[in-house]
Amino acid sequence: MTTRPARDVPPQLSSAAGGQVNPRQDRRRRRRAAGVAFSALLLGSLAVPNSSAADLPPQEPGVTLRSFDIQDPIEQICTLKSGQTPNVDKLMPTIDWESTDDFGLEDFFLSQVIANIDIAEEGDYAFRLTSDDGSRLLIDDQLVIDHDGLHSAEPKDGSVQLTEGYHSLHIDYFDHAAEQQLTLEWQPPGAEGFSLVPNDVLSTDADVVRVTAPGKKDCEGGFDTPGDGLPLDSLHPNYDLTDLRPDGFEPQVSAMTWLPDDRLAIATWGGTDNVAGEVYLLDNVVGDTGPDQVTYTKIAEGLNEPMGLAYVDDKLYVSEKHQLTELNDTNGDEVADDYTQIAEWPYGGNFHEFAFGLLYEDGYFYLNLSVAIDLGGNTTDPQPAPDRGTTISVNKETGEVSYIAGGLRTPHGIGYGPEGELFVTDNQGGWLPSSKLVHVKQDRFFNHYMNPAGPFDGNEVTQPVLWLPQNEIGNSPSTLVMAEEGPFAGQMMIADVTYGGLQRAYLEEVGGEYQGALFRHTQGLEVGVTRVTLGPDGAYYIGGLGAGGNWGQEGKLNHGLQKLAPNGGNAFDIHEMRVTEDGFVLSYTQPLSEETAASLASAYQVEQWRYEPTEQYGGPKLDQETLRVTSAELSDDGTEVTLRIDGLQTDRVVHVQSPRPFSSADGETLWSTEAWYTLNALP
Repeated sequence: MTTRPARDVPPQLSSAAGGQVNPRQDRRRRRRAAGVAFSALLLGSLAVPNSSAADLPPQEPGVTLRSFDIQDPIEQICTLKSGQTPNVDKLMPTIDWESTDDFGLEDFFLSQVIANIDIAEEGDYAFRLTSDDGSRLLIDDQLVIDHDGLHSAEPKDGSVQLTEGYHSLHIDYFDHAAEQQLTLEWQPPGAEGFSLVPNDVLSTDADVVRVTAPGKKDCEGGFDTPGDGLPLDSLHPNYDLTDLRPDGFEPQVSAMTWLPDDRLAIATWGGTDNVAGEVYLLDNVVGDTGPDQVTYTKIAEGLNEPMGLAYVDDKLYVSEKHQLTELNDTNGDEVADDYTQIAEWPYGGNFHEFAFGLLYEDGYFYLNLSVAIDLGGNTTDPQPAPDRGTTISVNKETGEVSYIAGGLRTPHGIGYGPEGELFVTDNQGGWLPSSKLVHVKQDRFFNHYMNPAGPFDGNEVTQPVLWLPQNEIGNSPSTLVMAEEGPFAGQMMIADVTYGGLQRAYLEEVGGEYQGALFRHTQGLEVGVTRVTLGPDGAYYIGGLGAGGNWGQEGKLNHGLQKLAPNGGNAFDIHEMRVTEDGFVLSYTQPLSEETAASLASAYQVEQWRYEPTEQYGGPKLDQETLRVTSAELSDDGTEVTLRIDGLQTDRVVHVQSPRPFSSADGETLWSTEAWYTLNALP
């Protein structure tokens, strides 16, 4: 499926391009092919420590070059903030580059080179790294050459003992300004001098989806810490985390729903042993339990990348890529032995034509259809099937498909928001400079244009409820769910596949439309989150998968199933961010300390920017500016701060940071210091 902004993946072998799939006749072929396709997605980091050819995914000659546009002067190799999509990602034959055309950027950028090097015989290998400016070479994660800092093109040597076989190779490089160069040479055992490391010993993973995004990329700052300039890296104190996977059970979760008897049904996007999507029933997941108590039973298989489940009138329904399917148990063993098509929708066989989510209410199912894309992320032109990029309803009795709203690209998440209305998350790409949350109503259009035009392309554009600034607090948003209890009751939790964890949204109506603020909420999970559901015990049940590209969170598993149970805690956190005519009110879960209160006006840092959708993949921040806080008034109970800010404009994202030290009256450090408010209108 797609570290990069919206899920863009290699074509699935389960579908013939441009043709309809007969689900029953084709089930056996899909079952075999989906396993092959999924294994091809497990791209990892593109390089592995000392390995044999059998340990590697399919390779092609050359190296992967990724360049990141820092835009600010840098004097040494910096650590990139995690999860950022490169501006350039391409295959290169060797490492010998001296131009903007090679690197893809001109000044103030960071590049990474990722490859495997095939060593024919064991011995001591010398390497020479020539760079302008700084660079460093690592082999099997061991530093071989440190050539960092500002300097003109000059060589530096290092050596390492290598065994026969494949070894991972990684180079970090930065350019300050003016000239550029990066060259890697070697002197194998017995060679008389240095020569360019040749193409025939270098390889990188084949068939990689190379997704890029424009705009400025950020390095970690000297004072950045998790939750204050950097993503969180641990579990929110208000929850206890429980694993729900018995030993050997590794579900790649793509859908969830509950049965009335407190059993959890999950769908997997692609299982093991060369099978396609599956459905399992899990028991003993609610309450005080653990992986040793959980049991699971497979009740369906051979599904075409299922992305939604619903339990209605004693039956399970699943949204496959091409149809809505009813699972029928005809002999009472709970295993589906009849798969009945309830409805089908336009489907052209493109790998990206997912059917995301499945809600049910009053005789109708609701779900989202994503558009077809090309490898790399561009919207396919023309689309192989009409009327994609839409939220649809399906009549349960007749199977009739109706179109509610359009102009969506990769609408992974669908759920209920305030007042039980429909909300959808969409992923960065063409016509989406960043990911976003939208409020779905009949005939709304959300700005993603297609050829041929979708059913709502001629309608007025509806603004996002929230922008989810790419790589700062989101990357591939998925499911959304409303909190019902605890300190954040009435707020929305938004999961993310690539950024990971849960983000929290406070929404308010201004001028009859929703807008609001987004906060980091929790990380510390075992997998990037595709699905989250609120259980009958009030816990959040979380499932996910990882499959290379941006279909997974870096450093996490490629499968996962856990729950977050509220423990009654009330950690010091930003509770709400409400707009006023000349600023915002920030409320906190605990009173502020005297030390924090004494320097409020100077403590806050505020900036704003806007986005401009274009047909290009993603987009930069525009008209970015720092704003001045003119006053900060603390409420009598010490929990609310009213900020007056010069220069606020509508059609902007406003970023407000309460940078540390920022503590409560009890001395507790603020859990996450940042808020991103989408300011469509002032009251």
